[in-house]
Amino acid sequence: MMSYKITLARTAHTFEALAHETILQAALRQKIPIPWGCGGGLCGVCLSHMVSGKMVYKSEPLALFEEDKMAGKGLVCVGYARSDLVIDVPELG
Repeated sequence: MMSYKITLARTAHTFEALAHETILQAALRQKIPIPWGCGGGLCGVCLSHMVSGKMVYKSEPLALFEEDKMAGKGLVCVGYARSDLVIDVPELG
């Protein structure tokens, strides 16, 4: 089964995300403290900067605006890793 290494830029945390699970699901499964609210891409609490790597969505999340995308941000509650990722989660810094 395909998996990717996720690194949280402001902490020493790294964890593995399986291809079929969201980044948030992978973090919670491994007890990694990522802030989140709705879990469905509606509230924006988990908005994070994608420092490097590729993340995709099954459908466009409502709380991800064009200016966020242009700034390299994404919602980890509904995002799926498609490469190893480095993510900057502001609340963790």
